[in-house]
Amino acid sequence: MKPYYADRWCKIYHGDSREIVPRLGRFNLVVTSPPYNQGINNFKPSGMHRDSMWVSKIAKGYYDSIPEHDYQGQQATMLDMLWSATTPTGSCFYNHKLRWRGGRILWPIDWIRRSRWRIRQEIVWARNGSCTLNARMFAPSDERIYWLAKTKHRWNQECVGFMSVWKISTVQSEHACAFPMVIPSRAIQATTQPGQKILDPYLGSGTTLAASKTLRRHSVGVESQERYCEMAAVRIAAIHQDPPPRVAQK
Repeated sequence: MKPYYADRWCKIYHGDSREIVPRLGRFNLVVTSPPYNQGINNFKPSGMHRDSMWVSKIAKGYYDSIPEHDYQGQQATMLDMLWSATTPTGSCFYNHKLRWRGGRILWPIDWIRRSRWRIRQEIVWARNGSCTLNARMFAPSDERIYWLAKTKHRWNQECVGFMSVWKISTVQSEHACAFPMVIPSRAIQATTQPGQKILDPYLGSGTTLAASKTLRRHSVGVESQERYCEMAAVRIAAIHQDPPPRVAQK
């Protein structure tokens, strides 16, 4: 299986994560954010979204609109696949958001609990604004990051001060839904050691791999859209990381 991009620290595979992840071995940590099944391809821009750059970016990427029951089933299946791809003391940080359909709230916990993972903690990502100011409710300005673990998990106590509400501004990117690099950086620092392996099965613009390389972790990303593979490859190649220092043998 040939990677789309590879260097000393990172590899990118172009394709379907459901086919590729089982062939990659085991990882110490998964950090990811899947497409949210927002039905953008059925969305007719109006009001504040009429000339929105965000909508045009989405149009070039994921038109994720499938029956919600199927989407949740696919996510639960993928989470089980990631459970199998993670070491016994590994963790998964899964970023998602609350959505509404027909006035009913859809909570990611509903399908996470169908997976084999144990929810260690629910982290609130407090963003600096909202893209749904036309909603007939208080404009949502938060997302969730679920720290998922097995029976045991690695934890680096010096990260306790990150707290459970992460006030992190969104970032501007060619990818419509890129998350800030500080999110995977915190997950990586809290639950891994230098040299360990990180996986992102929904790579997007490569934020998880960029954070991993910067922090001297090895990482693998899988992405279904080739334009995002190229975007991630250019970004990661620009991070010049020296080889890790050699440890003297006794």
